Order: sequence, then structure tokens, then C-alpha cells
Amino acid sequence: MDEIQRMLQRNWGVCRFSHLRRMGLDRFQIRELVDHGLLVKTARGTYALPSARPDIVKAAGQNVSLACVSAASARGLWVWKPAAVPHVVRDSAKKIPGCVVHRGKRSAKQLVVSEFDAVCQAFRCVPAWQALVVAEGAVAGGRVMLRDLKAHFSGSHDWRIRLLIARIRADSQSMPETLARLALEDAGFRVNTQVQIAGVGRVDGVVNGALVYEVDGRRFHSGPREFENDRNRWNSLVMQGIPVVRIPASWVLRDPNSVLPIVSGALSAMNSAPSVPALVRAERAGALGVDIQRKGNGEWDNWEGEESEIGWCHD
Repeated sequence: MDEIQRMLQRNWGVCRFSHLRRMGLDRFQIRELVDHGLLVKTARGTYALPSARPDIVKAAGQNVSLACVSAASARGLWVWKPAAVPHVVRDSAKKIPGCVVHRGKRSAKQLVVSEFDAVCQAFRCVPAWQALVVAEGAVAGGRVMLRDLKAHFSGSHDWRIRLLIARIRADSQSMPETLARLALEDAGFRVNTQVQIAGVGRVDGVVNGALVYEVDGRRFHSGPREFENDRNRWNSLVMQGIPVVRIPASWVLRDPNSVLPIVSGALSAMNSAPSVPALVRAERAGALGVDIQRKGNGEWDNWEGEESEIGWCHD
């Protein structure tokens, strides 16, 4: 069974009856594997591991290849909005119930199209931001070359796609960063990404040459060491007089435009913020509507960076 599992894993968890026969299994042995729940018969002549992706299983059962954003997801590329139904490619335009069918050349030996083909199909199929997320993740991860995309879409009718390709930045570090930048650019802001600042290191981006923004995800900012490093970076920015906003990645993934009021408000405040003495005279924190409670041991609530702490955004 170990050899069979290795074969299945190489084939996305799916195989044909003929594959099992070539490995020396007879009909009785194949039926026994199904009866014990080690294999699932998903269609005539098609078998799969119980853990196989449903969209790949469906594609195998229909003798087509997984394509577009479905293939991008299967291959581990960034996908902002997963497909509601599988996207597949076949040689004819014949419809398949429960699938989005792309017409194109298909290899019978390739159950999931390549990263390059998935990106190209996404540009012609899904909305611009969704396609750019797939493409930028593929380029940033070294899975697809930018020059190959430009060459593929060199026709006169591809000018809209070339405009999108021109927006790809190979230095993007995450899908939320990409989405935040796209929202800011489309709103008319000037955005520089992955900017190196002396004494701080690299920041996610700078808006209009004045405001640093960072998109924080729990995965990279939740541990004690990360917490301390973040505070050191923030203190270094403050000491250099550089304002910064921090935006939870979960907000961006739900709605990329959620960055706009934060950034707009911060830029406006930079020009009209009251001085520190004025804030102190305004009855300190109480006049600002800040709810801070003092503990019995003389310490202040939330000063250690708990989730409800003031001025710090955590995903």
C-alpha cells in the first residue's frame, strides 16, 4: 500500500483503474481497498484517496484538467477568492455541469495545469485584483517569470492585460500586502513597497513619501520575540519622526478598501495634529475618550500588549 500511496500522491491523490492494475493489483484487491476505506471509487474507472481535493477528483472524473484559479490554489499560489466551482480546461467548449470550462489545449497526462497556464487563464477569466494576486504571488515566489507573461500577452488585443502585468511587483511578501497596495494605488495614492529605512529595516510600504504602513498578520507578529521586534521598529520610526499605521491582514483580506480611511485619516492628521502639550492640557487620556483602568498593584491595564491595548493593531 505504501507504493500505491506514493503513486497517488504524485498524481494529486487520483488514479485510473489501469494504473492500479499496472502496479499488480487485481480486481478483488482493488475492491478490498475500497471496502476498507483506503480508496474511494469516484467515477467509472477512477479512484482517489479520501483526502484528495474534490475539485481535482471532479476534473479526473470528467477527463479534463484543473485550470485557472482552481489550479493556482492546488499548486499553492495566492488565491484571494477561491472558486465556487472548479475551473477546468478541455479541448472542446462543451459544458460540464458544476464547472467553469476554459477551452484550450490540454495534456491528458497533466491533471492540473502549470503555474504559468493558471496565471494566464486567470487574467482572461477573473476580476483584475483576483488575477493580479495570483500573478504577483507566482512572480514573487519565482514560480513564473515576468518576462514570459509579457511575451505571452504581446498581441494588440491584450493591451488591458499588459496594463495589469505592469502593476506586478516581484518584491511583494504576502497576499494582504498586494491587496493593500492595489487598493491604495487605485485610490490615487503613490505607493513605494518594501522600503529600507535606516535603523528600522524594511517596511511594507510608504504612501506619498510620508506615511509608513505595515500589514500585520498573526502568523508573523504573534510571538513574544515578534512582539518585541515590532515595538523596537515602531520606536525607531517614532524617534526619526516617521509616522506609521498598522493594518491587520484580516481586515485587508475581507475588504482591501478598508485601508483607505486609515491612510487618508493618518495623512490628514499629520497636517492638523495638536501638539503634545495641548493633549496633556485636555484632561489627559480621559478627555480623549480612552478607557484605561488602573489595577490595584499600581500597573495599568493593557500596557503589556494585550489584544485590546491602545494604539496597536493586531490581526
